Amino acid sequence: MKGSGFKGAGIFALALGSVALAAVNYSLVVNGQVAARPAVVMNGEPYVPLSALKLLGVTGTVKGNTLTLALGSAGTPAQSAAGGANQITALEGCINQTLFNGIWRVKVVSLDPLNSSDTWSPDTPGWAVKLEVRNGAQKTTSLMNTGFGASSGGSQPALVLADGSTLAMNDSDFLTPWSRAVLQGGVNTFTLRFAYPRGTTEAQAQALKPTKFILQINGKLPAYAEVKYSIPDPSLRINLSCKK
Repeated sequence: MKGSGFKGAGIFALALGSVALAAVNYSLVVNGQVAARPAVVMNGEPYVPLSALKLLGVTGTVKGNTLTLALGSAGTPAQSAAGGANQITALEGCINQTLFNGIWRVKVVSLDPLNSSDTWSPDTPGWAVKLEVRNGAQKTTSLMNTGFGASSGGSQPALVLADGSTLAMNDSDFLTPWSRAVLQGGVNTFTLRFAYPRGTTEAQAQALKPTKFILQINGKLPAYAEVKYSIPDPSLRINLSCKK
C-alpha cells in the first residue's frame, strides 16, 4: 500500500508539471488599458482573469461549484463611460511604464512642477513632462513620419487637468524631437513644458494638477513611411496618478 501511495503521488506531480509547461502567459490589454493580470493559454485556449472582465462591466458570482457571469452589476447592463475631448481609444499606462504600439516604445519618465520663472511665459507656473521614446521598428524613422503632431494628422501632445482642461505646450520643445531621425533601437529623450493660463498662482496650480498625458497619433501612415502600427489606434494615454 505504501508503495502504491508513493507511485500515485509521483504521477500527480508529473501531471502538475505537464500542466505548468502547457500554460503560457500573455500581457492583456482591455479597452487600451493594461490589465494587472495576464491572460493564460492552456491546451491552445486562452483564459482571461475575472478582474479583466470587470473592466468591461462583467461581474462574477460563485455559488457552490458554479460561476455565474453577468454584464453589469446585479444583471443590469453596463454603462459606457461618457465621451468627451479626452475620451480616445488608446494604450493606457502609468508613469515609468513602457507602452508599445508596434513602432514606438514610449515611457513618461517623470512629471515635475515648474516655477513661474522656469516656463517660457513670464510669471506663469507649469509642468515638465520627460519622455523616453524608443524606435521599435526595423528602420530609421521619426515622430514626424509616423503620425505625431498636428501637421502629421494627429494632434499636439496634451497635458490634461482634473477638470478636463488642457495646458498650453511650448511648441519649440516638441519641434526638434518631432523631426529627429531615430535609428532602429535608438532612443529619443526630451522634455516638454506646459504652462497654466497667465495669472495662475503657484497655489492654484498645485490645487489643479494634471491627471493625464495624451499622445494622439494618426495611425494611417503613408506608404513612404515603410512602417506600420500593430494596433488600430496607436495613441497613448498616461495616467499620471499611478507610477510603475
